[in-house]
Amino acid sequence: MRKLPIFLVLVLFFPNFCQAQDLYVSGYREVMVRTGPSLDNKIIAVLKTGNAVKLIREAEEDYYLVTLPDGREGYILKGYVTEQTPPAHQVQLLEDRVAKQNQELTRLREENTLLQAAREEIQRDEAEHTAQLQALTLERNQLQRDASVSSFLAGAGVLLIGWLLGWTRLRLRRKSQGRPGLNLSL
Repeated sequence: MRKLPIFLVLVLFFPNFCQAQDLYVSGYREVMVRTGPSLDNKIIAVLKTGNAVKLIREAEEDYYLVTLPDGREGYILKGYVTEQTPPAHQVQLLEDRVAKQNQELTRLREENTLLQAAREEIQRDEAEHTAQLQALTLERNQLQRDASVSSFLAGAGVLLIGWLLGWTRLRLRRKSQGRPGLNLSL
């Protein structure tokens, strides 16, 4: 029960303590992974420069206990591994990153081309709509002028008809007053 608080303190304050550390085969060589921390133990794997293993813990003398990528555990000499990513591996990682960025750049260029085409289409539509709006505005203005002229002419026609009716009635009244027996008064 006393080990649990110690374990919790280690996990909370030293998270790196709980995580396996990556180690890489250094130099230009092949390194043997053995069943025990001695050259007399059986070889279970041969690693080449740049191969990665996970450090479990430091073992006796000059050995680390490591986990291989396939999950097996074994011992490897400390002098043949390093925490630093080997230059060849770094180059490969950078080349992979550049390839991904080139793919992304190609995708973005294609997307940019599509967006520019869409933008040009929108600009053409806008120009067409602007021309239609101007034509409709001119037509509306002409219709308003025509309506004004029609209203004016209708008013003038009513006035003229009214004047003619009044003038005709007045003439008829004058004629009827001049002739006896004819009375057209209204």
